[in-house]
Amino acid sequence: MYYIECRKAMIKSPIKGSETGGPTMLELYQDHKGKTALAFPHFPTRLQAVVGRNWGLVPAERIAAVLQTSAATVRELAQEMGFPTETDADPLWMTRGYITIIRANWHLLPYGQLLELLGWTEEQLAFALKEDDFLWIKLGALKPQTEEVHYRPLTASEKELTRRLREQLNAHFPEGDQTGGPYEEPFAFLGKFGQGESGSLPQAANVRQAQTDEVTLGPRYRVARPEEYRHAKSFVERFAKRLERKWGISPATQEDAAASGDDTEISLHIVPDSSLLGESHRIEVTPHRIRIESVDEPGLLRGLQWLERQMDERGGPFVRLGRTERLTKIDLRYIYSFFAVYGDPLIDPELDPYPDDLLERLSDIGVNGIWLQSVLYNLIPWEEAPELSDGWEKRLEGLRKLTERAADYGIGVYLYYNEPRAMPLPFYDTRPDWKGHTHMGLMASRCTSRPEVQQYLWESTARLFREVPGLAGLFTITMSENLTNCYSHAPGGKTECPRCSQRPRAEVIAEVNRCIAEGAFSAKPDARIVCWTWGWTWSEEEVAHAISLLPDGVRLMSNSEDRMPTNVAGVPGSVSDYSISIVGPGERARHNWSAAAARGLATAAKVQLNNTWECSAVPFLPVFDLVEEHLSNLEQSGISGLMLSWTLGGYPSLSLELASEYYWDTTSETADGQQTALERGKAPRLRAKFGEHAGGAIAEATSLFSQAFREFPFQIGVAYTAPQNFGPSNLLYLEPTGYQATMIGFPYDDLKRWRSIYPENKFAAQFRKLSLGWKKGIVKLGKARRHVPAGAERAFEDLMNAAEGAYYHFRSTYLQIAFVRCRDRMLKAKSAAVRDKERRSLLAIVEEELAIAKSLFALIRRDSRIGFEASNHYFYTAQQLQEKVWNCLYVRDQLQAETAEPMAAR
Repeated sequence: MYYIECRKAMIKSPIKGSETGGPTMLELYQDHKGKTALAFPHFPTRLQAVVGRNWGLVPAERIAAVLQTSAATVRELAQEMGFPTETDADPLWMTRGYITIIRANWHLLPYGQLLELLGWTEEQLAFALKEDDFLWIKLGALKPQTEEVHYRPLTASEKELTRRLREQLNAHFPEGDQTGGPYEEPFAFLGKFGQGESGSLPQAANVRQAQTDEVTLGPRYRVARPEEYRHAKSFVERFAKRLERKWGISPATQEDAAASGDDTEISLHIVPDSSLLGESHRIEVTPHRIRIESVDEPGLLRGLQWLERQMDERGGPFVRLGRTERLTKIDLRYIYSFFAVYGDPLIDPELDPYPDDLLERLSDIGVNGIWLQSVLYNLIPWEEAPELSDGWEKRLEGLRKLTERAADYGIGVYLYYNEPRAMPLPFYDTRPDWKGHTHMGLMASRCTSRPEVQQYLWESTARLFREVPGLAGLFTITMSENLTNCYSHAPGGKTECPRCSQRPRAEVIAEVNRCIAEGAFSAKPDARIVCWTWGWTWSEEEVAHAISLLPDGVRLMSNSEDRMPTNVAGVPGSVSDYSISIVGPGERARHNWSAAAARGLATAAKVQLNNTWECSAVPFLPVFDLVEEHLSNLEQSGISGLMLSWTLGGYPSLSLELASEYYWDTTSETADGQQTALERGKAPRLRAKFGEHAGGAIAEATSLFSQAFREFPFQIGVAYTAPQNFGPSNLLYLEPTGYQATMIGFPYDDLKRWRSIYPENKFAAQFRKLSLGWKKGIVKLGKARRHVPAGAERAFEDLMNAAEGAYYHFRSTYLQIAFVRCRDRMLKAKSAAVRDKERRSLLAIVEEELAIAKSLFALIRRDSRIGFEASNHYFYTAQQLQEKVWNCLYVRDQLQAETAEPMAAR
């Protein structure tokens, strides 16, 4: 791959392949490996497949230009298939859903027409294939051979088949009954974060009277805060606005309060205490005064949020008399945006991954850090290749603004640091001593054993923190991901670099982290530098040696599940990352943290609390028992930081809300001196949020989900390639495709790769157990709906939609496994009786798969979150689920031509 890190740099760089006699950008992605594109016989023509898959995503005029016809003709083709002709393409598909478009057309259009469809240059597409989270790998590292598709009139038989398509669409998706409820456009979730989660709450005039052990925050109260702290002003203003919206009360000046005789005061105080972790705070409530005392400024916000939460749970502006102490246990809690896109968000405000509404929601559930990708020479000018730094001033200004906005919500900004980035080979023609390990004959690392490269890392990082003093910190990946140091992509741990090959890799890796950390500390002594052991798959002794060489003041982070043994269905395996079904922490993580503790370093765990590649198409998996078990286990490990998600799992969910109770040790003392510890856990929290009856039923339902999810046949190959992320949108094939499933890209029909270490029968049995067990939870959850109190309806629907969405994906995965097994047995059968038996089973599977596709269609039309994931965009569209119905009907027709009535699905 040709590693250039920014579109503008690729266009302007003097070292492009076409100017050095090497391949052009897109030519590096031409390999088809002898594969021709798949056929989609449920469409009468390939032409109609192009129209159908892009309808509503791409303007009709652009589809017409690709097909060399008119927009009117394209609209006519869409109408003939049954699609509404008045549909306008949302421009967001081109900025936040282009991966969905690329995936939908990968087997339909050659590069030239794909570029025209997207309106991109070759460089832009090459950049996406390389930089968009390994998109080229997700697409299979090949581009199927395809012929250009142009418009031609349909034949009489094709028109008849098209008429049938329209009838089928109308029959299964009747006009006016396509949504199954209130309709949401794709990406509608972008505008929902500011609406709050609770819905409408009763105003002060309608709430109950205060109890004897409570103080009422009257219609006029005042807040006294330290004037010298700028962000405290924002904390107080937002607190006041929310109380006015919820309870109709607003703060008064001291003079107003005195005049009205209402002297209720909330006073904020900062009392530093180096023996406590940041954000630790105390709240003392007396009849006329509430005192919040914190070790630092963000702790004041946490105290105000605690007050507001008590009011919400008590149903009015009431706070219990007494004293509450909340001592921080996890002082670093950072996460990725639910909807961030790869690109240049620090320059392009339309790509803002962290709008204020999202920051507020994340802050409410205890998040105090956010992260985004970075490339150092995009942020700090690099004199060796200044064209790569084009726009650095604007990016730094964008980063400054983000850090300032985030700080108003008690949130720090962290950068993902994968440095120093490798360079194309021509770069080293004039700098041969810098050249390190060569990768794929195209790139070479900038050798970090060279003093010049170390100086670059140190000084550029120092300048970054000087230019953006509000930057909270960064985390490093020093092995794998992008090619960086000479060992980062060295097969078998052997590098060809003449300098680094003479040094232990543990020493080289620690040195990279040292240069970065010391540069940061020189400009900002309190910067948080997190060294991630991702990819340090070495012996325990070698990892411990690397940890011993790390600089003072850094924090060591490991994947929590690392080297967690598994034994699902009696099949032994292990976990390295991306699991909720297997509860950590694992052996390797524990060893790493112990080594760090011996070195005197703080530690952190990288976890996924919302979702993983076990099913990333829903914003969160409501398996609260497993999340709480994991957090309880981590309490015993001594870690004080959590990376809450990779690029998936950033939704401000109920799961993260429950997890926030593990961030503090909370004890309370009532006015009469009785002390109690916070009754944490899902049961009391769900009762507080949804009421006694609904909360209890929801707790039981999520226990059933957790129990079922333990049946997930985890192995990283299963998580990456099986259909559970695409669900029923993955097509059924009556003949083997011959394609291999790809990493979070195309599942195809590759059961061998789906199942990884599991035998076919056990793999199928596990997804059947999972889906049936999950269904029991759905039934229990549905019974809670009638007990949900006013104001909690939206939170309940969010929960129900996530649970239903997960079920459709898990059940469809089981059905697809069963379909491939039956199909293959049918194709191999020697007797007509066996073939007929398998055909009947296939027909039953097809009927249920068709029904699930329709159910998921209805769900995504009322909840735009379902099917979306930040690095893959929408896994499917409404049109693709309708296509799946056509696909099922086509397969059914082919099977029914040779069999009698289908058996009932088991």
